Amino acid sequence: MSMDVLKNKIRKLRNPSALTIAPTLDTLPPAYLTEFESPVRGMGEYCCRCLEALKGQLPAVKVSFGAFSLLGPEGLQELQRVLELAHKLGYYVILDWQRQEDESSAKAAAKLILSGGMWKCDGVVLSCYPGSASVKPYILEANKEKKDVYVVLKTAGKSGSELQDLQTGGRTVYTAAADLLARWGDQTLERCGYSRVAGVGSASHMASLRVLREKYPKLFLLVDGLEAGNANARNASFAFDNMGYGALVCCNLLTAWIENPANDPVEEIVAAAQRMKRNVTTYVTVL
Repeated sequence: MSMDVLKNKIRKLRNPSALTIAPTLDTLPPAYLTEFESPVRGMGEYCCRCLEALKGQLPAVKVSFGAFSLLGPEGLQELQRVLELAHKLGYYVILDWQRQEDESSAKAAAKLILSGGMWKCDGVVLSCYPGSASVKPYILEANKEKKDVYVVLKTAGKSGSELQDLQTGGRTVYTAAADLLARWGDQTLERCGYSRVAGVGSASHMASLRVLREKYPKLFLLVDGLEAGNANARNASFAFDNMGYGALVCCNLLTAWIENPANDPVEEIVAAAQRMKRNVTTYVTVL
């Protein structure tokens, strides 16, 4: 059900792009550092105001657990506030979790995240490289709750290729991981034709996105890192099918204000989101 919901939101807005919320205090607009009871509270308020300003313009948001957790208990409180507001405003919400867990920890976390507990989300981002014991508990819980699991295959950083592009048994490591996803997702196909077990690729690596789309036609792709220096919308377009579906492009726009610091920072984020949509839809037509 959840993947169908995402597709419908993309179709309604004719916009297959999403905001990544991964804030840091050193890139927070100065006013938000000083005008609230604490900088962490200001960071949460900045994220919430961006969500409110972008309501009805973006179908989805991806929120980084790691970025908020680095700020301690207050950061986790702000994470909860951001997730709840994103749901209230009607976004499809993806929680970027990516923690190293053993099987028992994964079972506990999967239930907490995907059963509507503290961290409200429609899908969760994981790494598959710790092995199936860290991923399958999430898939089982997602199946119960009709939610989605996004598993990292390719990352944006250059060093990721040191492992992800290695050849093993006549295939690369990232396609070996994608083979696992295809098997895990066989029984989770939605009406839209895509599985609730999805992959995460990088807007920095056009060739890998082309391979993933051609070889795994039922694998939805979350295309991360559009803000990276070597990433672009043309690269990301290779993740989409011929109807303009099958992928969602994510970009961290929270630092867009830095180019025009005298302007309202939230207005700068809105303008950046509009540019992102134009850039992506230059190459992708959502039918």
